[in-house]
Amino acid sequence: MARFKRPQNSPFISVRNATFRLGDRLVFSDFSWQMGRREQWAIIGANGSGKSLLADALRGRVPLVKGELRYHFRPPPGLSPEEAIGHVAFEDRKSEVHGTVVQSRWMSFEQQSSILVRDFLSYDHVMDINPYEVTDLHDTARPAFERRMRRAIRLLGLREFLSRTLLSLSNGERQRVELAKALSGPLRLLILDEPYTGLDAETRRHFHSFLESLLSTPLRVILITTHLEELPRHITHVIRVEECKVVAAGLRKEILPTAPAGKRLKTKVRKGHSAAVSSRRPVECLVQLRDLTVRYGPRTILDRVSWTIHRGQSWVLLGPNGSGKTTLLSLITGDNPQTYTNDVVVFGKRLGNGQSIWRLKRQIGWLSPELQLHFDDNASVWQVVLSGFRDTIGIVDRPTTAQKKAATYWLKRFGLLKTANLSLFSLSAGSQRMVLLARALVKKPTLLVLDEPCQGLDSAHRELLIRIIDSLIAAKTTTAIFVTHRIEEVPGSITKALRLSPAGKASVEDFDRSRV
Repeated sequence: MARFKRPQNSPFISVRNATFRLGDRLVFSDFSWQMGRREQWAIIGANGSGKSLLADALRGRVPLVKGELRYHFRPPPGLSPEEAIGHVAFEDRKSEVHGTVVQSRWMSFEQQSSILVRDFLSYDHVMDINPYEVTDLHDTARPAFERRMRRAIRLLGLREFLSRTLLSLSNGERQRVELAKALSGPLRLLILDEPYTGLDAETRRHFHSFLESLLSTPLRVILITTHLEELPRHITHVIRVEECKVVAAGLRKEILPTAPAGKRLKTKVRKGHSAAVSSRRPVECLVQLRDLTVRYGPRTILDRVSWTIHRGQSWVLLGPNGSGKTTLLSLITGDNPQTYTNDVVVFGKRLGNGQSIWRLKRQIGWLSPELQLHFDDNASVWQVVLSGFRDTIGIVDRPTTAQKKAATYWLKRFGLLKTANLSLFSLSAGSQRMVLLARALVKKPTLLVLDEPCQGLDSAHRELLIRIIDSLIAAKTTTAIFVTHRIEEVPGSITKALRLSPAGKASVEDFDRSRV
């Protein structure tokens, strides 16, 4: 049984001899813990350790089969204690994905019909108001909500987004909107699960300052993160989780020195390997974009972008949130309808000239932050990896012996073979990302498109992913486009960069991480 020293300040949440049930197994058995009213906590641990599961248990989303979970705070009028706990996590967006068409984000009809940000952040939408309900409660609650929302919009810099649709936002921009939505509610506790996910460097710095300010208010916060270097200084206490058990909990200064940085890989990431093909022979052009322009209504996302990618010449794609990085990738993969109104040549074929886009997709391995949101809840890890051969959501053909062998190889290489028959969504967010990388690599793609592949990974898994991608690039097994907001994640074999500006302009440069 895990027992920890009781804080001196009065309790905010207390757990006593608790055991929770996840499916057919017991987790966090005989767990006791207390959060004081003056404390701000972080939950740390490796991918798959149970960090998010513990947060779900604390907010009443995991069945309690033994012991006691008590909320010592008074919830706002009309709400239960559980309803006074806010939660922001990337995986929460799965409920918004309808159907299994990955290309839906780029369909012009959905772009126009998607809900506007101002409506998404309205009182009726956030509070889920029944229009036929007659009550005086809203008359008193609405003004306080409006004040909180205005403050969140100002502090998160969202005013310019209010007239845009949700689908038009980048992942980083959408993360800020989700935070504003949570902060506008009458909360007593806010759980932030990897809140820096998808944010560019400048936005991370801005949000870090915002979070420091938030942590100094009466609102209690539980922060879940794999980036210990980004823990705000106002976090006072830390829980460390391993294998769905709390192995340490207490003051930050007492816990962090004992928290491992993650299993270090023996092979270091190579630096400065040239992936260029010898100039003595012809170089095959894999992708060529000429004066590419993308507009949605009055907004210009990409402005006359030209880019040529040769076989063996891997690139990092850089730019702030909203600069058009993911849009640019969607044009290369043929998922964006505006591909066919632009001059886009992939593998020597101009897209839109009648050839099958699916034939081209068989040569492209693709990984994006939102890809897993489109899979069915019951999709197994095995099915997800095998779907990479046809670039579909689910298996459409009976897999061949060679395909099964390839799927087994990559799952084994990522240490995920024992999870093959489990549901994708039973794994941690970080493990899901590794499954999707296996899906991208399983068909030995000519072109590997990686949109923020390290998002949600702990240090050990980040190193593993970078090492594998780096080895593939250095061996010229594949040509990669690597998107990231963290320069330290760029594989050492990548020496070219395309940088997008907030105005959608592009510049080509040699990638020198020492000057970034």
